[in-house]
Amino acid sequence: MFPHENPLPKPDIITTPVFETLLANVKADVLAYLEQNAPQDVNAVRETFNNEAEILTKITEAFAVILQSVTRRMNAQALQMFGMYATDTAMVDLIASQLGVTRLTLSSGDANAFPPVAPVMESNEALLTRYYLAAYALASTGTRSGYRFHAMTLGGRPTVRVESPTNNKVIVTYEFAEHEDAGKTKDAQARQVAPGTVDCYILSHEGDGMPDQHLIDVSQAYLQRDDIAQETDLLTVKTPTIPRWECEAVLYLRPGPDKEMVKLAAEKAAKEYALQQHRLGGSIEPSMLYSVLLQSTGAHRADLKKPVQPLRCSYSEAPYLESINITVSTENL
Repeated sequence: MFPHENPLPKPDIITTPVFETLLANVKADVLAYLEQNAPQDVNAVRETFNNEAEILTKITEAFAVILQSVTRRMNAQALQMFGMYATDTAMVDLIASQLGVTRLTLSSGDANAFPPVAPVMESNEALLTRYYLAAYALASTGTRSGYRFHAMTLGGRPTVRVESPTNNKVIVTYEFAEHEDAGKTKDAQARQVAPGTVDCYILSHEGDGMPDQHLIDVSQAYLQRDDIAQETDLLTVKTPTIPRWECEAVLYLRPGPDKEMVKLAAEKAAKEYALQQHRLGGSIEPSMLYSVLLQSTGAHRADLKKPVQPLRCSYSEAPYLESINITVSTENL
């Protein structure tokens, strides 16, 4: 459902050719050109290409490296055209705008502070998530994804007024108003718990994700608008359950790396994994955490003491990392 989280393999057309293949093609193209325009020089140039010490051969090799770099850069630019591969902030904004989705401001910052505090904007991952959800909310809510989009995009739907001031004349007005709580909802999940009854759980960006009563109230009011809610649904916005977990591990290194730097890298990797899974229906897998710690630090083994068992949450729960305790040990073998 979210291609940016599980992208398809990159097609061969946007892969970079290996140097040896590219160099052989350049030499072949040069010789083919000489066959048509200077056939008397073909044998001499071919002999030159076979001699690694010749300056023309070195220039050709340098050209192949330059061509390889240009191809790699063009491929990277081409990938930015697709939401599943896009990482450039401006391109993500452009892609999301195709469905009328704009980046939310999580915190306005303070330009008058010293030093100035920059505003905190919605991440590329979160914006792309709402972009892919937007297709389910083009008409109204009703689907799980539709409810999720509207709950995460407070104020995204304009107010529409239809007036007929005179006969044979109709005026439709779309009013796009700023919503003071836009960007406060990190995630949302809705489920039908009984015929005509829908519970919608929302997760906040603040703290452990538990939304305050104000955010619950404004979300309830917004989702109940007559141009958003389903007439057949009795919708209730609710607070989620926040299961807390701890990360405790011992990493073992070969002699050499600085233990403090390794510890900082491990803590950063654990926090990033926890933040990625801090969503409704998130899952904390010890095997995944074990892999994250090893790959981010270069440690050759680890003892993961907490968590011991997987923490797999339902749609009304979001796991929250409460503490990290990483110990780094050097093994002299």
